[in-house]
Amino acid sequence: MVAFLVAAVVFFLRQDWIPAAVTTLSTIAQGAAIKWVVDRRREAVGEEETAYEQVRETCRDATGAERLADDLRLFGSFR
Repeated sequence: MVAFLVAAVVFFLRQDWIPAAVTTLSTIAQGAAIKWVVDRRREAVGEEETAYEQVRETCRDATGAERLADDLRLFGSFR
């Protein structure tokens, strides 16, 4: 991608298709970055759910922890 941008600047600075090509490349890169972030978030949610289940299995009474989690939650229930 960097090589393409350098070639575009050096050889085709005045061409009309350059802005469209650069926009297309940046859109593809942005989409890949967003997908990566969403995938990492899904992994984190899975890890958090696994950890919470381990706490529920280990602790005899988790109602206090559940109440605290509900109080600290920013947006509705996700369970």
